[in-house]
Amino acid sequence: MHSTYKRRTAILAAALIAVSIAPAIAIASAAPTFTLDVNLASYHTERWARDSLNQRNLGLGGTARFSPNWSVSAGWYRNSYRRTSAYALVNWTPLHFALPAGWRIAAGATAGLDSGYRTNEIATQPLVAAALVRVIAPAGWAVDLTAVPNAPGGRTGFVGAQVSLPL
Repeated sequence: MHSTYKRRTAILAAALIAVSIAPAIAIASAAPTFTLDVNLASYHTERWARDSLNQRNLGLGGTARFSPNWSVSAGWYRNSYRRTSAYALVNWTPLHFALPAGWRIAAGATAGLDSGYRTNEIATQPLVAAALVRVIAPAGWAVDLTAVPNAPGGRTGFVGAQVSLPL
């Protein structure tokens, strides 16, 4: 069961990356907008993880946004196991919602590569995939939330938070 889950998760992550990269490459000729991303924290969904893992995941990164739906991100942060992680992601946010006072929400998924973890910590290492929700202020800055569910073998899910500042 455990190896089947790992295999399915790896296939799903690889498929998400493949589906995400093709359109991102196709629109790479568009003039992107850039943000400075400040990685802040994570909230783990398992109690043992909140008690023993690092919840403060400070780091810096950047995002190049090619359209409202597609962007690529890269950066580093201090992960939950207190190690430095580097990441490269493709972000797809096809769902858009207008909120009062000019606020907006963009939702979708992110997938790519992330270092600094061991196989027993993340089943698909180095591939990662997560749900992505961006809450965008009228001034252009945003709070980005990524969510990963719990997985078999004691792998805790989490919700991660970062602030994106337009450059």
